[in-house]
Amino acid sequence: MENLLNAFHDFTKHLDIRFTNSVYTTEDSVRYTFFQSLASKMNLGTEEIILEFPHPVIKRAEIDMLIPPKERRNELVFEFKFDREMPSGHNSPRPMKAGKLFADLVRLSKYKGKFEESKCFFVYVTDYEMADYMNKDSNRLNDFFNLPQNKILKINDAYINNHSDTFVSQALTYGKCDIDVSLSHFANLNKTFYVRIYEIDS
Repeated sequence: MENLLNAFHDFTKHLDIRFTNSVYTTEDSVRYTFFQSLASKMNLGTEEIILEFPHPVIKRAEIDMLIPPKERRNELVFEFKFDREMPSGHNSPRPMKAGKLFADLVRLSKYKGKFEESKCFFVYVTDYEMADYMNKDSNRLNDFFNLPQNKILKINDAYINNHSDTFVSQALTYGKCDIDVSLSHFANLNKTFYVRIYEIDS
């Protein structure tokens, strides 16, 4: 677990360099930066990293990244989301973007429900726009975005339904949810970018 946490810190360091230098960054850029840090800090070979693995429960869905179990290492499963202002200026409504984020959590929790021994993580990177949205008390997502590292947040249907209709319709894309979420790593970076890495239980 220590090597995994070192990888999280290394990932954050390299992302900060990208953002500080205004390097054009997409979600794939975020993923590949994470892959590099994980491979380096955990001494993984490229053959140990599986991308876009078929979801065992949800048809036509995929897991972004999977590291098979090995010796005393549990299987590691990762989903990624990078929310940022689009260069075109045509951004999706923020309740919709937030709902899609929670749909990703549900998708990951359904994998965890199938394979209880797997360690499942949601890697979330966002710019100021969505951070500001989730920080506002009126949007009732502050408890998720600013979750203390020693706390567990339960996300169930009652939690989801306490938000706008747009949020709810997106968040429940994969059906009902009952998820325990904890925060494994967080950082606030230069150029007002934010990193949150959550561990998912079901």
